Amino acid sequence: MTTAALTRTPLEGWKGTAYLVWFWLLAIAGLFVMTGAWILLPLASLEEVTEQGKALAAGTTMAGTTLVFGVLPLVVAHATGLLILCSIGVQGRYDRWRGFWLGVAAVLAASIIGLTATLILSGGELIATHSYVP
Repeated sequence: MTTAALTRTPLEGWKGTAYLVWFWLLAIAGLFVMTGAWILLPLASLEEVTEQGKALAAGTTMAGTTLVFGVLPLVVAHATGLLILCSIGVQGRYDRWRGFWLGVAAVLAASIIGLTATLILSGGELIATHSYVP
């Protein structure tokens, strides 16, 4: 074993401890944010399907509810996560490209975990397609 292998630290590649700590704290917080954003999609879709009958009786429609309250928060969560984590990764690492791709990987991992949790909680249905009959 070489001396270089013995002196490796968790800071390897990071410019400072603050960058490392902030990156991983925000990445972990992103798990909860991303899961919440994914959960909004089936909830908004279900709301649109179940309330459409009432909306039509009132002379209006629920069209667009899924887009505004489901898809838009999901897009904003992903864009915000990428912006924040990639910025910290690029600024905090000596190799800027590795910092960028580390941010992308963290957002992708949080999104996959959030999607998986949402599929489990929603019974595998992201978009409600059934007609609601009271």
